[in-house]
Amino acid sequence: MSTLTPPFAPGAVRVGDWDFGDFPYGLEPLVMPPAGHAGASAEHRSVTLPPCEPERICLELRALTGSRPGIAHLGVPSAPSYDQLFWFRWITGHQVTFALWRLMGRILEELSPRDPVPGPAAMERLESYTHCYCAMLLYSGSCPRALYQSLIRPAMFLQHRGFSGLWAPDFTQVRGLMRGRPVPWLRDGRATGLRAAVHSQREVHDSVAARLVPGGRSLLQQSVTENPVRPSERTAVLYDNFFMTLRGPVPDEAVAGQLLRRLRAVGLDLAVNGLYPLGRDEDGEGAEGWNGSVARCERRLGTVLANAAAHAAGPARQAPQTV
Repeated sequence: MSTLTPPFAPGAVRVGDWDFGDFPYGLEPLVMPPAGHAGASAEHRSVTLPPCEPERICLELRALTGSRPGIAHLGVPSAPSYDQLFWFRWITGHQVTFALWRLMGRILEELSPRDPVPGPAAMERLESYTHCYCAMLLYSGSCPRALYQSLIRPAMFLQHRGFSGLWAPDFTQVRGLMRGRPVPWLRDGRATGLRAAVHSQREVHDSVAARLVPGGRSLLQQSVTENPVRPSERTAVLYDNFFMTLRGPVPDEAVAGQLLRRLRAVGLDLAVNGLYPLGRDEDGEGAEGWNGSVARCERRLGTVLANAAAHAAGPARQAPQTV
């Protein structure tokens, strides 16, 4: 693997070439523990995970922070087609989100009944992961509306005409926090930063949805009158299958390692291509959303990825090679 030193951090760290998937902008299956309606396969087979170097990845992501698009010297070529680039972003961005939800869910599970408010370190991790979730909403939904309507939405429709993010098995672990209702400690003064991050997540989600489907309805909303489908073991399998997610007895250390590899791939992609390589549809967007939480998230994208990686690096150092 050849390495080159980026000019925005001379001599600080050498950023390597693409090493995710079998080729640039290729995909990797994600291996996750059971969650929600998704159970472990009764015939689970061991999967050997690609190697992960937590310290190296963290240094590289720090070096990429603030970089400008089009850094060809990184050794990462442009995607052979925009269809492949944005398909990679849709699948990999969702996989990053699943891993973030899992790590956040573990923190929430470990809260003490006596003092359910997370301590400073746990609160900082939750806030960082929530901001990274915001970044993945932008990253996954960075394609032009026309491409989303011609490539991504039809693929989900073919999987199931009522395909919905409500089926995501890993979201059950953080549903209360993201919705902000059953978590009374979120109103605590110690949770100010996290509360702001959760609020930003809602604004970013709504803004991206409005941009990709302006004035429209989701696949679930379109199909609910003729064929209502509630989340179940079957929908969990359909959802996991679409996003190349396997289930088995996977420790959180392995989840963190897989998260780091994906954050590195996302960081390299953004350094070469930028967030909106084909521009961003402007019509029909709410100025308040795009000038507020979305704009702040766009400006801090590199820093958000690097911060999330730093928090995931600790557990990833103990990640097993086979799960």
